Amino acid sequence: MTQYTPRQALATPAAHEFGFPHTPYEIQEQLMQELFRVLENGQVGIFESPTGTGKSLTLTCGALTWLERHEELVKSEMLARIVAVERELEKLQTEGERATDWLEAQGKSRLQREELRKLQHLQGLLEKREQQLAEMRERVKSKKKQRSREARPKLLETKEQDPASDSDSDGEHETADGTEEPSEDRYRPVQIFFCSRTHSQLAQIVSELRKTPHGKWVRCISLGSRQQLCGNPQVRRLKQVGLMNERCLEMATQKKSQPNPSKKSRLSEAEASSQGRCPLKTQSLVDSLRDLALSEPLDIEELATEGAACGACSYYASRAALDQAQLILLPYQLLLQKSARQQLGINLKGSVLVVDEAHNLLDSLAQLHGAEINHQQLERARTEIAAYKEHFQKRFSTRNLLKINQLIFIVKRLLKILEQAASSRMLRTYELTAEGDFFNIDLHELLEFCARTRFARKVQGNAARMQREPQPSENQPPSARSLILQRLTKEHEEREKPKPGKRKLEDMQEPAGGKKEPTVMKPLLEVAPSPIRPLLAFLETLTSDAADGRILLDPQGGTLKYLLLDPAEQFAEILTDARAIVIAGGTMQPTQELKEQLFATCQDRLVERFYNHVVPDDAVLPFVIPNGPKGAPLRFNFAQRGSPEMLQELAMVLQNLCQVIPGGVVCFLPSYDYLDKVHKHLEQSGSLERISRKKSFFREVSGSADHLLEKYAKAIKEPSEPSGSSGALLLSVVGGKLSEGLNFADDLGRAVLVVGLPYPNRQSPELEQRMRHLDEKLGPGSGNEFYENLCMKAVNQCIGRAVRHIRDYACVYLLDERYTSPRIRGKLPEWIARHIVEAAAGKGGFGAVQAQTARFFKGR
Repeated sequence: MTQYTPRQALATPAAHEFGFPHTPYEIQEQLMQELFRVLENGQVGIFESPTGTGKSLTLTCGALTWLERHEELVKSEMLARIVAVERELEKLQTEGERATDWLEAQGKSRLQREELRKLQHLQGLLEKREQQLAEMRERVKSKKKQRSREARPKLLETKEQDPASDSDSDGEHETADGTEEPSEDRYRPVQIFFCSRTHSQLAQIVSELRKTPHGKWVRCISLGSRQQLCGNPQVRRLKQVGLMNERCLEMATQKKSQPNPSKKSRLSEAEASSQGRCPLKTQSLVDSLRDLALSEPLDIEELATEGAACGACSYYASRAALDQAQLILLPYQLLLQKSARQQLGINLKGSVLVVDEAHNLLDSLAQLHGAEINHQQLERARTEIAAYKEHFQKRFSTRNLLKINQLIFIVKRLLKILEQAASSRMLRTYELTAEGDFFNIDLHELLEFCARTRFARKVQGNAARMQREPQPSENQPPSARSLILQRLTKEHEEREKPKPGKRKLEDMQEPAGGKKEPTVMKPLLEVAPSPIRPLLAFLETLTSDAADGRILLDPQGGTLKYLLLDPAEQFAEILTDARAIVIAGGTMQPTQELKEQLFATCQDRLVERFYNHVVPDDAVLPFVIPNGPKGAPLRFNFAQRGSPEMLQELAMVLQNLCQVIPGGVVCFLPSYDYLDKVHKHLEQSGSLERISRKKSFFREVSGSADHLLEKYAKAIKEPSEPSGSSGALLLSVVGGKLSEGLNFADDLGRAVLVVGLPYPNRQSPELEQRMRHLDEKLGPGSGNEFYENLCMKAVNQCIGRAVRHIRDYACVYLLDERYTSPRIRGKLPEWIARHIVEAAAGKGGFGAVQAQTARFFKGR
């Protein structure tokens, strides 16, 4: 693909020219203009705009305004350059007739002719692309008129169509999930890839985009996995993403088989249909859905709904739309992983990358590029590969048979390492290969063989076919394949056995008559995803630079886990290919480790901007509380926080503040264990009863929080008349579901309390290795700095749950004497740090805090 880079620079627009749907605040104006300059100059921008300041919409309007003007400049400048070069050629030809140095004149003309040829070629490609887009718009208009006249086709009707009406070749579907390069030269405009943590955050961007003028012209597409977009019930019922991928690919490669009326099938009608080609992947329907998706912004749920309505595959339609889209919305994992980019056909060359909610970017990179495999998966991989080898052994070439034997050997050696290990330890990648005695096997070549031959899919398909085989009769000896199947079944039954002391209720209850119903063995395909892909993912990590990661060998858990310590290499390709990168979040500070680990090679391109909150200075009142109501120093570290004294001080703080704070109070605690301990103390001391007279009480439990939030919000909006309580107190956990991404606006969060400094477990092997690595790479003390930053970013996320818009107001309470340290205070958000009131004993202590809090809310 070809791209044109203008020579002329774009001027930064005025604030009112960005198509912002409301009157922008000053910081929104500044952010849009600075973002425009970063994109125009090809820089890397790190932006912090506090939560609740409309950051995502501001980023979208700024980026799309730049894109619109850039595309206009490309067209006008390209045309102007063609005219200028043509005139220059005419001038050179005229001068050449009179020139004494014929060779020099011809040389100049040749250069101009070459430039003109390139420009005309680019213009031709651009015009062809514009024509294709015009045809697409006409198809969408026609389709919408047709759909308004007749009912939308249903999925059942689509299934009756011939799925082989387009093409029934293996090649079409085999390459569908590969990196399919376009066969023709095409013009490639600049695209904007906008990624965030969750699809719900991206859906919010689509909703806001529709309110702007940009929503009328931008071709926007939302990318997701099959879990979000697949509409085939045979695939959706598998639930797990790995299983869904494998089943979809299996159905995509199925040929349409014609039934033989003379033979009776052993399969039921439902089973037979489940083994056929997917009717949703009919090419004409997928193309129609692609055109519709590009004609108007749709979020991921709307795209899936449209696919179900028209009987087309939303997953493949979104991928087909990728090339023509201008704005691509996608979650982190689909963009930050090279394998995911290749699978989806994402090309970042010359594109703009916007990473929203990027406060945990380093952690996300480490998690996405880690890999883990356990003993059970290795056993299954060995069995399935051996079965595949045995079944097709006579068909393999000597070279392919060697590769399969190498893979079996590696699996056996990894199993041996796990079984013989006495204790947990860390290994470098080359130490694992040496200890496993497969250091002399070329893993790059082996992985290339597996990718080229689609080895994982073939082994998984063979295992599925084995499970569908009829069992051997009593009079026939079992085949080797049957023996392997029996072994798989036996292993599955062993795994399904309840552990001692943890028997399931249904296992302990016998049906009437004392007879147990026979256990129906589910196919293994529905129990767990194929182990081959996790195996290959783990082997791929062994090919990375040994300095970038470590292998955690855990014999007790039966796992081998690759830990990425240095994400720079994984991000390097993105940094090189993208025209400009924007990293944005509500709590980006401190940014030093981000710059040192990801952007050390491009410090000259870096631009950092940190913006204040939109709320007035008097809308937030933050306190540091170093002493409790009884005067005891508050130090909620691991060793002291469980003491009776600390628990009593915390109980009194909660009890006293609930007396003067209206609406909702959210208290963040360091862990679920400590939350349970605090709750128990509140109950036993009678504090919970006293608090409940004023506020309803709720506490977070590990897992889903949606139902809890509904009850919490209802208690605040509908006060309990019998008890006379108004508002609610919610005990939550730092790093839990309620501490990130949720909105406690207005009365839902009139106060936020953070108890202690939530440092992660320093004894964690992963954290120890990462800190040691940072000390070695960036100098002594870097590991401790990283450790402290992890804690403070978690604190800042909790603080950001309150004060969500310009008319909101709240109090913030930081309960621990360590918050008085200038170093710790320096890592708090600027809009909080500059207003902090330190409630020291000499300044009135906790009594002054309660009095100031009462005055703060009384004035509202």
